[in-house]
Amino acid sequence: MDQHNLLLKFKLEKVASLIKPNSVVLDIGCYDGRLKKFIPSCDYYGIDVNKECIDKLKKQRIKAKQVDLNKEEIPFKPKKFDYIFLLDILEHLVDPKKLLLKLKERLKPHSKLIITLPNDYHILNKIRFLFNKSLTENPFNPFGHLHFFPISFADSFLKEQGYEILKKEFLAPVKPLILPKGLKNILSNLFPQTFSRNILYAVKLS
Repeated sequence: MDQHNLLLKFKLEKVASLIKPNSVVLDIGCYDGRLKKFIPSCDYYGIDVNKECIDKLKKQRIKAKQVDLNKEEIPFKPKKFDYIFLLDILEHLVDPKKLLLKLKERLKPHSKLIITLPNDYHILNKIRFLFNKSLTENPFNPFGHLHFFPISFADSFLKEQGYEILKKEFLAPVKPLILPKGLKNILSNLFPQTFSRNILYAVKLS
């Protein structure tokens, strides 16, 4: 398994550990629906901008719709969800604040948003910057990051939109492979702005 898929598997396992069985869930930016495999008992709904991925999910009889949230509304009305996932999504949207406000209409009283944000300020990106390297493999990718969320800003941003942070966890990177996983976990928690790769939030309406 390559490094990207290792990191993704680790992240999805962490997310799945927060979900109660038999919940009704909405996966925003579901891509190929791989999260569904980690929460098999849940009533799963997915949306993504990628038509090819959505067509494949529909062939598997998965409830999925193609949606561009920069232009369109959240589908499946009037359904409300126990959990809504925003896994590495907010940084891609023109107006992430607007989506967070809209999602309040689709949450039950005790529902949770599960959010992951990339830490674009981690040490490997700082090294790339020093050597005049792009922070991404393709800086002209149309689905690249429109926003960057330093950890301290992300906390206040979520609270300003009316959400209470129930859990925050720093996820260590896969690279560099020469460092033991345990050491990377320790560094990510002691110095998250420098060493964490992702920040995982569980939030509810405040």
